[in-house]
Amino acid sequence: MDNRDLNLHRFVINCGFKKEDIISIKNDASFRKYYRIKNKNLIVMDAPPEKGESVEQFKTVADIIHAFNLSAPQIISFDTKHGFMLLEDFGQSSFSHILNKDNESELYKKAIEVLIEINRQSKSKEKQLSKLKSYSIDLLVNESLLFIDWYLEKRKGELVSINQKKEFIQILSDNYNNIKPQSSTLVLRDYHVDNLFYLSNQKSLKQVGLIDFQDALIGSPIYDLVSLLEDVRRPLATNLQNELLEFYIKGVNINVQDAEREMKFFSIQRNLKILGIFCRLSIRDKKDSYLKYLPNAVKLIRKNLQDPIFTNLVNWLKQFKNQELI
Repeated sequence: MDNRDLNLHRFVINCGFKKEDIISIKNDASFRKYYRIKNKNLIVMDAPPEKGESVEQFKTVADIIHAFNLSAPQIISFDTKHGFMLLEDFGQSSFSHILNKDNESELYKKAIEVLIEINRQSKSKEKQLSKLKSYSIDLLVNESLLFIDWYLEKRKGELVSINQKKEFIQILSDNYNNIKPQSSTLVLRDYHVDNLFYLSNQKSLKQVGLIDFQDALIGSPIYDLVSLLEDVRRPLATNLQNELLEFYIKGVNINVQDAEREMKFFSIQRNLKILGIFCRLSIRDKKDSYLKYLPNAVKLIRKNLQDPIFTNLVNWLKQFKNQELI
């Protein structure tokens, strides 16, 4: 038993339970681990600080979500130094588990209503949001460089020169500046059906339980919409996606063309990042289960690159014969 396990057991005991009370549950693509407390509606989060995880940041964002009168897990106890947290368990009712053809449109619209409300309230929650960093173009570009490092170079065997990387950075920056996205909204960043829960004991928008939001930033409201509607794990039919986009646009009163352009940009950026992250999970961390989603990411990038405003990125990609994006 290593020190991490010993610290976990100490935390559990200090919370009034026995180490035998915890049951490991499926973990995500991060370094975090999760455990259920037997016969209790409680979860233990193990977020090792030495791996860059932060329970303090989770608490900060949870407090903001509660200030928006939305549903984040209630935090019972936490240990910032060692990276442990005891919190409310939303159960088994994630959208991904309960979605079917009959409720698909309804549940997605409920999720979009939450995004509309976040966009509305962000305008009057400057004090709370000041605790978060901006989702700047520099951060967006740095994320996208994972595509070069882990997809192009390590998976596809391409050689990308320093000048080519600089060109890539400039192209993304130019596209961002041409689109001029809004940048003053709470962005949860991993807003998809695996991280949304239907809470039948709540009413209105509080019926949507939110998790995995510790990386939240301030940026464009379109980013979370892209996470939801262009999710590589659960692609949507085109007619449903168009219906949901129209529903969102009516809710936030945004220009249709502006929204569509932002959707395309953030979908390209997010899926370039996803290609890099999922390849890194396979190559570095020996987690191959995410590789099955690469074709969906490629398909989404190809679709959105058809817009002429991204000709500069298309021309850059043409330099690499092994890529599959054009």
